[in-house]
Amino acid sequence: MTVTEWWTYGLSDFLMFSPQVYWRLVARHNAAWWPWQALALAAALALPVLLRARRPGAQRAALAVAALAWAWLGWAFHWRLYSEIFLAAPSVALACGLQALLLAAAAGLPLRSREGAAPGPLGAILLAAALLYPLLAPLTGHPWSEAEVFGFMPEPTALATLGVLAGVRAWPAWSRWLLSVIPGASLLLGAATRWLIAQ
Repeated sequence: MTVTEWWTYGLSDFLMFSPQVYWRLVARHNAAWWPWQALALAAALALPVLLRARRPGAQRAALAVAALAWAWLGWAFHWRLYSEIFLAAPSVALACGLQALLLAAAAGLPLRSREGAAPGPLGAILLAAALLYPLLAPLTGHPWSEAEVFGFMPEPTALATLGVLAGVRAWPAWSRWLLSVIPGASLLLGAATRWLIAQ
């Protein structure tokens, strides 16, 4: 192969799987754990309620739910399944585990008196996007078996987590930004993957 032949390649040529393989993997993942997705959706619905609650510890509970979602996502999707077709998936699974530990540790920290604060516009939008994310499947021509649900797939989990972090305003802003790094990177990775498999 000559050097000039490299110019004929696009980024999608270096992707390790086809769109069909990826979506079959998502369908397998959903089928393996059905109907637990309903419980995950219920947990996602509880997040804005917890953020608005006046009870002490409600925001900590929201952080704990997000921590459990990242731990499950890392093991059930990235580690045991996505690693079949994506070499970096084990590393992503470890990042998910780190995010779960950070959120769990944050849930144990004392909050500075602003329990029960509303999530605010940005937090509300992010939480709504996470809840509505499964609807993208039929809207983009995919069957319900390929729907992406909070706790089971990266994008809705990252969106919900960012929504929670926007709502937990009892901490300094820097700590919330720190906890947003892995969810933000997850969204960027997901967007890049979607763009590549669409080429």
